[in-house]
Amino acid sequence: MVHPRAFFANIQRRLVGRSDGLRAAVMTTTGMGCSSSVVLEESVPYPPTPVVDTEEHRQLSTFVPKHSETLVEAYRRLDEEICALESTTPGPRLMTAEAWVELLKSAKDPVAPPPQPPPPPLPNEVHLPNGTVPNGVPVGKMNPAEKYDPAESVRVEMVKVREIMLKLDIVSNQFKAAQQEEFIARLSRTALDQEADHFREEMIVHAHKRALTLRTNFERLKRLYLEQDHVLTTVYSGAYGTVNEQRLDVELDAARDVRDRLGGAVEQWRIAGGLLRAAAKGLLQVVDYWELLRPAKSAQETITLALDARSTCHGALMALEAAQAALPSVEIPYITIRQQSAVRHALIYLLTDMVNPARYQHTRDVFGVFSANVSKAVHWLHECYNETLKQDFDSADQVATLVAKNLREERLRYMGSRMPNKIYVRPAIG
Repeated sequence: MVHPRAFFANIQRRLVGRSDGLRAAVMTTTGMGCSSSVVLEESVPYPPTPVVDTEEHRQLSTFVPKHSETLVEAYRRLDEEICALESTTPGPRLMTAEAWVELLKSAKDPVAPPPQPPPPPLPNEVHLPNGTVPNGVPVGKMNPAEKYDPAESVRVEMVKVREIMLKLDIVSNQFKAAQQEEFIARLSRTALDQEADHFREEMIVHAHKRALTLRTNFERLKRLYLEQDHVLTTVYSGAYGTVNEQRLDVELDAARDVRDRLGGAVEQWRIAGGLLRAAAKGLLQVVDYWELLRPAKSAQETITLALDARSTCHGALMALEAAQAALPSVEIPYITIRQQSAVRHALIYLLTDMVNPARYQHTRDVFGVFSANVSKAVHWLHECYNETLKQDFDSADQVATLVAKNLREERLRYMGSRMPNKIYVRPAIG
């Protein structure tokens, strides 16, 4: 860990040549605190700060008081702003967030798979010469020249499945549902694969927005550091003013180092916790969708509810898998690979199982138990975080804040004795 003043240079150097080693370093747990903690949401969001670009000077002026101030007053203001922003540890969090974006991108296949020839027909799925299946259902074909769009592919696949289900009259006929079970299952597998690409893309976009927010705060901290360094250069001649100041500066470096390490870990648990909570919320919706299937409804409405349940449950599974990937060294309780496999299997056969009362009840039980277990896991992660990592971080932050305050007062006394009435002129910082 480097001194926070040089942290931005270190991040820039390490992020340019980001490697698997960096990704592994930031995506593993810290040695301090609990190895299974989580932050599901920040209690106080970071203050929004505009990114300096073409309007940099106008934006920077928002951080400067309109009235004139002395050098002593300027240092106090800058140091208090720095202390408050350092408490959010934007540097370590930024490294973790950007490494997470890269990890998601590496897990996503950026190139759409080439169109494959249609598989041989199943026993009850005889293709006709005009490219249809029995009852006149068209078989969708992909134009190789078309650009692959996950969202559009999902929409097209949903429409196709809905039309096929209606034409084959599967919703109201158990015999036809059993007869076409594997055919519908094959369509479901294709739809789930396309939907997975769409969900991964959404996670990347969301993670990238988080990284941009952190970078905005980090850029602001860099500007504050540069301005504070200008004040110190005006007063000091390259050496500490007092022995006590030097001692406090060394203590502050050590305290910041501890807080920064914990801050990076907190961001890691925040990522995993947010995904896990999204999975729990989605699964509650799935249970509601599935319950609504049983009352007598039109075939169109039944299919729509079933597809909504399948899509929502698939999204919850993807979020859960991503949460586990964000915490590779942590075994989240209450959730097993076997349970996840059972849910995925239920999604494949959901459209035909909903017609059979016994299978409908079995799928209902699978969804209900899995939803309850994921909710338990969220509760466990909340408790673990509050009892361990949160306490560790808060303690480290309090220590660093107290030392920073003592150093600030020591420097203010020295500045007041050297230049008590000198008016501060803000430098032009690019």
